[in-house]
Amino acid sequence: MKNQHRWNEQGIALPIVLMVFVVLSVLGLGLMGLVLNNTKMTSGERNYQASYYIAEAGITQRMKNVEDRVTFYYQNTNEIDSFYDELEKDILKITTFDSFESAFDHQPEANMKIEKVNNQNPRTYRISSKGVIGQRSRTVEKLFYVNWKEKGGLSIPSEMAVFTETNISLKGGANIKGNVGTNSDDSGTISFSGGTYINGDIYVPKGAENRAIDAKHYMDISRPIPIEEPTPFELPPFPTYPQYPVYPDERIGTQHNKHDVIKDGKLSVDSWLADGYTLKLDQSATFTEIKMGSNNTLNVDVGDKDKSIVVDHLNVSNGHINIIGSGNLTIYVKDEITMGSGSTINQGGSISKLNVYLKDSHKARNVKLSGSQMIYGSLYAETADIEITGGGGFQGHIFTGGDEVKISGGARTYSSILYAPNANFTITGGGSVFGTVLSRSFDASGGAYVEYKEVDLSDIPFTPSGGGDVPEDLVTSEPLRESN
Repeated sequence: MKNQHRWNEQGIALPIVLMVFVVLSVLGLGLMGLVLNNTKMTSGERNYQASYYIAEAGITQRMKNVEDRVTFYYQNTNEIDSFYDELEKDILKITTFDSFESAFDHQPEANMKIEKVNNQNPRTYRISSKGVIGQRSRTVEKLFYVNWKEKGGLSIPSEMAVFTETNISLKGGANIKGNVGTNSDDSGTISFSGGTYINGDIYVPKGAENRAIDAKHYMDISRPIPIEEPTPFELPPFPTYPQYPVYPDERIGTQHNKHDVIKDGKLSVDSWLADGYTLKLDQSATFTEIKMGSNNTLNVDVGDKDKSIVVDHLNVSNGHINIIGSGNLTIYVKDEITMGSGSTINQGGSISKLNVYLKDSHKARNVKLSGSQMIYGSLYAETADIEITGGGGFQGHIFTGGDEVKISGGARTYSSILYAPNANFTITGGGSVFGTVLSRSFDASGGAYVEYKEVDLSDIPFTPSGGGDVPEDLVTSEPLRESN
C-alpha cells in the first residue's frame, strides 16, 4: 500500500489575513501620504496665488493715494520745483498695507516702496509691492509718471491796474487807480504830464528805480518798487475749431406769410416773422452766417448743458442775441464779427455764459463796438485789433494777438482782464477800464481812467487751467508686471 501524503491546512487563514492587512496598511499609508502631500501642495499654491493678488491690491491702494497727493500738491503749489519737492517728501517711502481679512490663520500684508527713477518732467517713479501670506510672497511692480503742467493763471503783481512790456504814458488828465508796472528797464519808461496821477504803487525791474520815471519835479510821484523777475507775456494756445453738423433748414410763419429762418446753414433773424425766434440747440451746430436785422431778438436755448456754435460770419448789424438755459455757449467765428446800431449779445447775462473765439482771417482784422453796442462775455481774437468807442461797452475778458487796442469816446469795459501782449493799448476821450490791462505799451490821455478791480484768475476761460480744473493726466502708468 502506498503512503498517502495529505496537506494540513489548519492555521493557514491567519497568515493570509496578516498578509492582506500588511498590504492594505502599506496602501493606506501611501494613500495617506499622497493626500497629505497634496493638501500641503494645495495650501502652498493657494498662498502663492493669494500673495500675488495681495501685492496687486497693495499697488492699487497706494496708487490711489499717490494720485490724491499729486492733485493736492498741484493745487497748492505754483512752481515745478516746489511741487516735486513736496510730493517726494510725502511719497518716497516704504509703507505697509495690512487691512486684509485674516485667511487660514495668516494675516496678509503688502509692503510697498516708491523710488524715483529720474529728475525730468514728466518724472518717472517705480512702485513695487510685496504681497505676503504665511511663508509665501510675490512681488509686483510698475513704472508711473507724474507730469507737472504749467498753470494757466496769469502772473500779475498784486492789485495791478496796468502792466506793460515797454512804456506807460499818462497825459491830459489821465488817471489810474491801482498799481502799475513794466518789464522795461529803460530810462523814462513811465511818463507823466498834464495833471495825471497814479493812485497806487509803481513796479519796475530791479536796478531801474532811479531812471524809470519821467515827470516834472513838482509832481508827487512815488518811488518805484523793484521786481526781481519780469512778468512773462504769452497768449494761451488758440484752439482748433471743432466740427459740427449744419443746422437743418427751418421755415416759420403762417400760410400766407413764410420766412426761411434757417436755409442752407444761414440763420436769418431779419424779418418781423423771426423776431423773438428761439434757436433750440439740442446739440452743437454749424452755420454759415448768423444775421440779425430790424432790431430783432434771437434767443439761443442751450438747455442744461454747454453748447457750441461754429459760424463763418457773426453778423449782429442790428439786433439782440440772448442766451437762455442753464448751460453756457461758446461761439467759434471763422471770418468776422460785425456789430452795428445798438446791437447787444447776452446783455445783462453772466459773462461766464458766453465765450467767443475769432480766428485769424483776411476779414478778421478788426472788432469794433460803438454807440450803445454791448457784449457780456469773453472774447479771444487770434490776431484782430479791438476798438471800443462812442459809448460802446464790453463786460468780460478780452484776449487778442492784435497790434492795437483802442478805447475812446466814453467807451467802457468792466470786470475785465484785457490781455493784449502784442498791442499798443490806447485810451482817450473819457474811455474807461475797470479791471486789469496787460499790453505791450499803454497810452492814456484826455480824461482816460483805469481802476483796478479784482478778478478771479481761475475763472478766465482761455487759459489752460481756466475754471480751476486740475488736468486729468497728471499721473499715468505702465502695466503691472511681476518681479523677482
